Amino acid sequence: MTALRKILIEEETTFTAPVTRAPAKLYVVANNATPTAEEGSALKNIVLFFAAPFIGLAYIVLFPLAGLVALAVLAGRVAAKYETVRVTAAVARNVGLAVAAPALGLAYIVLFPFIGLAALAWMGGRAVLSR
Repeated sequence: MTALRKILIEEETTFTAPVTRAPAKLYVVANNATPTAEEGSALKNIVLFFAAPFIGLAYIVLFPLAGLVALAVLAGRVAAKYETVRVTAAVARNVGLAVAAPALGLAYIVLFPFIGLAALAWMGGRAVLSR
């Protein structure tokens, strides 16, 4: 017997807690559904196979842009500490909104009749199908 084991055995004490422990409850979640092959999974795999290069390309293109956006946000937070930057940003925002207002108004005037007709057709279609 090594000296370390002898020391550990000699110093080992037993401690009994005055509190009794409640028996642990065991919950079992059973999944009784039998696995079935999904319909169209082969088609899904083929589409994903052909789409994968384009998805990878999108990641490659967008990662540098995400880094630049993160840098811009950090620079904006640092610049927002200065009063002159905040005032300049507020003025630029107001000027930008004044410049964009006529274009937004024109877009509303042109697009809202089509949006209204689409909403009317949607509600009429739902009313017909609910019969």
